[in-house]
Amino acid sequence: MNGAGSKLCFYCVEYKKVAKDYPLNYAFVDHEGSTPRCYLHWQYECSNCKKMIHFNGIAWCSDCKEFTCLNCADEHMVKKKFLVYDYYYTIDCTKCSKPNPALDYAEFEGSHPFQIGNLVPIEDVVVWMPIHSEEAVSDQFPNPAWGANRVESMGNITTITILESLDKINPQSVWDANAPYWAEKWPEGGDFNHKYFIIPEVLRLLNIKEGEKILDVACGEGTVARHLANKGTQVTGVDYSNMIDYAMKRECEERLGINYLKIDALQISEVFGKESFDKVVCNMAIMDIDNYKSLFKQISEVLKEKGTFVFSITHPCFSVPTTITVRIPKDSQRNEDKIRMVKNYFEKRPTLVQWNPDSVQLLYFQRTIGDYINALQKVNMVITEMSEPQTSEELKEKFPRDTYLDMELVPYFLIVKVKKVTEL
Repeated sequence: MNGAGSKLCFYCVEYKKVAKDYPLNYAFVDHEGSTPRCYLHWQYECSNCKKMIHFNGIAWCSDCKEFTCLNCADEHMVKKKFLVYDYYYTIDCTKCSKPNPALDYAEFEGSHPFQIGNLVPIEDVVVWMPIHSEEAVSDQFPNPAWGANRVESMGNITTITILESLDKINPQSVWDANAPYWAEKWPEGGDFNHKYFIIPEVLRLLNIKEGEKILDVACGEGTVARHLANKGTQVTGVDYSNMIDYAMKRECEERLGINYLKIDALQISEVFGKESFDKVVCNMAIMDIDNYKSLFKQISEVLKEKGTFVFSITHPCFSVPTTITVRIPKDSQRNEDKIRMVKNYFEKRPTLVQWNPDSVQLLYFQRTIGDYINALQKVNMVITEMSEPQTSEELKEKFPRDTYLDMELVPYFLIVKVKKVTEL
C-alpha cells in the first residue's frame, strides 16, 4: 500500500471486494471526507476545457494522447457488469471522434493511460494490472445505484426487499402478524400520524351527516369506524385479517352499533347490494392491497350515485418504499441530520418493509399517483379534492422531533376524496 495519507482509498477498498488481486492505495493527505481517494481515483484535467473531472467522467484517447470529459463531447452508455457497476460511459474524442471508455472501465479492461504507459502517475500509487478482468464480476452490488446504497448503509436501518411475486408470501398472514402490535399499542384515536394528520383530514373530506350509512373497507382494529359511529352514523367495517378481531372485542365492550364482518375487501360487491352505502372510507390500506383496481370497481358498485369515497394512503412520492429517510449519523435525534432518498417511484413489484430489526414486516404495493387516478376514472369515480397534510406551527412547538424539518417539508400521506358519477 502506498500514498501519503492515513486512510485507504475508498474506491480501492470497494474494488478489492470484487477483484481479489486489486491493490490498496492510501488516499492522499489533502483529501478528507467519507470517500477518501488516491491519486489514481481522483480527478484528471480535460485537454479541452482544462477542468478537473472525476475519473468516472473522463476518457483517454491513446491515439491523440488527450483527455476528453463528459462536458466536452457526447457520451454513450454501455450496459456491462464490471467491478461494482452495471454500465459505463464512452466519450467521443474531440479530435478524432473515437469513442473511448471512461477511466473507471478503462482501468477494468487494462487501457488506462497509467496501465499502458502513456502517462505516469505523479504520486506513488500501485496501478492494477488485471490479468483476468472478466472474472472480476460479482453480484455483491446488484443495485446500479450503489452510491445510494453506500449512503443508506451509513445511517439507515429500514430493510426493503423487492419481491418478484407473491408465490412465497401470504398478504393476510403479514397483517395477522402485525395485528397485536397495531391493536394493542395504539392509544385511543390512533398513533401520532393518525391522530394529528390522517384522521382529521379523512373526517373533513367525508363531511359525514348523522344517520348516513358508511362502509369502512379494511377497517383494521376499528379506529376510524369508532370515530364515525360516535358521530351518529351507521357503520359497517370489513377486514380479512385478525386485526378485526380486536375491533369486534372492542365493540362488545362499548356497543357503538358497528357491524363488523370478517371478509376480504374484494368480496364487498358479493356481500352488499348495489348502491348500499352513502359513503365509503378506506384508511391507510389500499397500498397494502394487491388488486386495487378490482377494489375500486366494487366500491363503485356498493356506493350510491353521487356518493363519496375517501381513502388515505402513504404518499406515493415521499414515503416508503418509494422514498426512505436516512439519518447520518444513524443515532442522531436531530432532523437536520435526515436525508430523504428516492429509491424508485416507478417500482411496481410488491415490497416487504421492516422498519427496524425488532419490528415485523409490512407488505406494500407501490403505485404512481397516475395509477390511482386512471383506475378511479374507469369505474365512474372522479376526484374532487386531494389533501397532503402538512404540520402546523402548533404541532412543531409541541412535537418538534416528529415534525420540525420533517413533516413541514414533505407530506407522508395522501388523502383523496372521490365522487361517484355515472355520466363522466
